[in-house]
Amino acid sequence: GERFVYDAAARQATWDILNSLGGSRDIDYVMLGCPHYSIEQIAQAADLLEGRKVHENSALWIFTSRAVKATADACGHSQRLRDAGALLMTDTCSAISQAVPKGTRVAAFDSAKQTHYLPAIMGIEGWYGTTRECIDAACNGRWEGRLA
Repeated sequence: GERFVYDAAARQATWDILNSLGGSRDIDYVMLGCPHYSIEQIAQAADLLEGRKVHENSALWIFTSRAVKATADACGHSQRLRDAGALLMTDTCSAISQAVPKGTRVAAFDSAKQTHYLPAIMGIEGWYGTTRECIDAACNGRWEGRLA
């Protein structure tokens, strides 16, 4: 049968393709959570945002299920996200709802799926990176992650 190898070179090639959509490094919008974030990912995002604020020129939207949001509310994670200026939203994502913050030109994602789909659907530039790189971009208003 056919054999597929996903090694460091293949991973780098995928990264390069995903980040070929980025031009401007000014980040208007960071979208996390499509596929929907788990409670562990929400806690990690809240930890990464601790003592920080989303940049005035950026927006950070995190998507999860209603059930997980209820848990995040009870654990205090939702409040920590709100305090930093992030929004925790449920039961949709930007690709399905075709909703992004007004004026979005450049977005960042920690989901390869979203980096592939949303820029094409919405006609915007996109960057792909780790959750930490995305949260840093939301707080700094700039993409400082790996470019390719």
